Amino acid sequence: MKTKERVFLGILGALLGSILGSVSIVLENQVSNTFSLIGGVVMAACTLQGYIQLAGRLSKKGVAISLVLMAVMCALANQVNCTIEIMETVEAVQGMDFLEAFGRFEELPEVQEIRSWYDGQLLLLYLFTLCGSLLILVRSLWKPKKEARRKAVLEEVLLGEEPEEEKPELQGTLYPFRKAWMKPVRVSAGGAAVALLVALVALMMLMPRLEERFQIRSEFGMILGIFLSFIPLMWISLTITRYCNVFQILYVRAAGRLWRVNLMKLCRVGDWEALPPARQAVVRDDILWELENILKGDLSACDSGAVTELRDIQAKKEDRWSWTISYETDSGSRKKLKIPKGYPDFVPVMGMERAEGPTPYRWLPGLAALVLTVAFLGGGFAVDSWRASQNEGDAPAQNIHAVPEEPALPDVPVRVPETATEFVISEIRFQIDREFQYSRRRFLDGKTGTSYRVYTQYGVDAADAWDTLTSHIHTDDPLYDRFQAVYTGEDLLAPLGETSRYNIVSVYRTDGTICHTAAALSDTGALFTLEAEHTQADQPPEEVLANLMYTLKSVRFEGPEVTEENYQTKIHLSEIRNCAYMAAAYIKTDHFGHEAFVDVYVPYSDAPIYASEGRAIRTEAHGLRVYASIFPGENAKEVVEARQQVLASTGQVYEDGVDDQTYREDLDVACMLTVYEENGQKRNAVLYAESMWEGYYLLREITGLPEQIDEEYLPLLKELEGIFGLTMPVLEQLGE
Repeated sequence: MKTKERVFLGILGALLGSILGSVSIVLENQVSNTFSLIGGVVMAACTLQGYIQLAGRLSKKGVAISLVLMAVMCALANQVNCTIEIMETVEAVQGMDFLEAFGRFEELPEVQEIRSWYDGQLLLLYLFTLCGSLLILVRSLWKPKKEARRKAVLEEVLLGEEPEEEKPELQGTLYPFRKAWMKPVRVSAGGAAVALLVALVALMMLMPRLEERFQIRSEFGMILGIFLSFIPLMWISLTITRYCNVFQILYVRAAGRLWRVNLMKLCRVGDWEALPPARQAVVRDDILWELENILKGDLSACDSGAVTELRDIQAKKEDRWSWTISYETDSGSRKKLKIPKGYPDFVPVMGMERAEGPTPYRWLPGLAALVLTVAFLGGGFAVDSWRASQNEGDAPAQNIHAVPEEPALPDVPVRVPETATEFVISEIRFQIDREFQYSRRRFLDGKTGTSYRVYTQYGVDAADAWDTLTSHIHTDDPLYDRFQAVYTGEDLLAPLGETSRYNIVSVYRTDGTICHTAAALSDTGALFTLEAEHTQADQPPEEVLANLMYTLKSVRFEGPEVTEENYQTKIHLSEIRNCAYMAAAYIKTDHFGHEAFVDVYVPYSDAPIYASEGRAIRTEAHGLRVYASIFPGENAKEVVEARQQVLASTGQVYEDGVDDQTYREDLDVACMLTVYEENGQKRNAVLYAESMWEGYYLLREITGLPEQIDEEYLPLLKELEGIFGLTMPVLEQLGE
């Protein structure tokens, strides 16, 4: 049974693809002043794939529709190129706007010569497009000559005869995809795509009036903007495909395992719901036979990827439209898989929410596509405006209302490494040389011995940032020599990007040591600080500044704005770490020399408890309690022992409970197991301290609560251990 072809959606997909292909042809001609095989291949690929993605399959009817659209759009793109060249080279038409000149020219020799050349090139463009179509057409329309046994069985069923083969011994539960459950996603994404397409067509029709209003000509910039604007349209189409067009995928639970079955690869079936009951029974037996053969170790005769066993499934993320899991592949690596919630009575792993009915409408992709479209078109308009101002002979009149330009970036060198690695600390992304050795917020340049260290804080302003930048200036130090700042303007910080500012302060000592402090401050009050310390004999300061500047330019702030009024409500699951249980929360600190907030990771709770005037936090979830705060100390071991003595002072700690203690001097981290009694209950707690800033340590008290443990305790504990870099067998045993 073939997949039902959705012709109307296929026409929409082919139209979007052909428009994208025609824009690529126009851009190619504008850049290289010629046509090549690339433009034809892009046109063919975009049109045919657009039809296939939205129609579900490509029939002869779809081929005919796609070829007609390709022919029309190739001719349209060719005419656009011809019009642009005539308007640029023929003086007699240079007063016309684009739509006026498009398709209507005076009988001038120069025009006829250009049109004759483009008419000849159109035939070549058709040839290139046809060549690009052949591979996709052959692949889509060729039917392999196999599955003889399944066809024979089908014929017997249709004739009312029973198949000769026995039923498979293996039993299992099949979970087929239900199209109606994903209809809201189709409607919301498809409606947004149509609305954007109509808006773009209307914009092209209004272009002459806009050109007249703003005294510009929409040439390269707007053409590029319109071309890029079709990317969001394709993105929405992919959303429809990813969530809605998985009719050929079903899931099977058999022999205590979960299997993902691609019906198209297994038995050339593209839609389970479209099959009659008799055919569904045959396909079900085929699937169970195949699974039975796999379990017996027999060599599969199906295509690669027809049946995939999802081993060691772990939940990653869940929303109202899909589950995201990871599973172990045959090679031993882990692979992510997103499953739409279109499978009734199915849940991939325990702890996730079972799909009970159709998914809700999904408007976010449409809104995001609209924003991207506006941004692309606005950028194209800005490019054309800039080109228009550059082409004017006279200097533009001075605008007395113009905002003065911000000072330019200081002339600081930037050393771009051969390879770089992106790191995430707190909720800030940044890049650093891959050759540097990394360990707990520290980086070491093994070639020069220069060490780097990262700090983060929230809820600060420019004055607080300057306090941080100058924290190593100690004039009473006998080794202090001088300091230099990269930027010395009135605002203390120089513009770094559209939403951040920066500066770098270097402190020189008489022993040849140099300490650089580089900081980037976001408009939301998040401060990223990178310190570097070295000797001038080992590495020139210019090289270190170049490394610091490269990292500052790569900084991206992704956390929320944290203030005194809202910091206790900003606890949230850490999406940047793909967390399902652990959350980023914020506590106060003044160890930077000013009031600020730092983030700590704790189990997510709707009701976190803050103590010590917001300088400590405690949360409980699924039988695990975590207390976190910042303490001063000489080393991590001292901080852990001090906390243990606080517990002992209550008289509840067992004398023989402290039987495990670890201290890593090289990393300055310490861990201690303690056992105490709380309200008649025995508690196992792990005290863990790590160096976060010079002389200050982040202490966490991690306690198991046996009476509250549920099925999500172990996944939470594993996620916590992964973030903290710990292994806590005594707490793991509580969940077994």
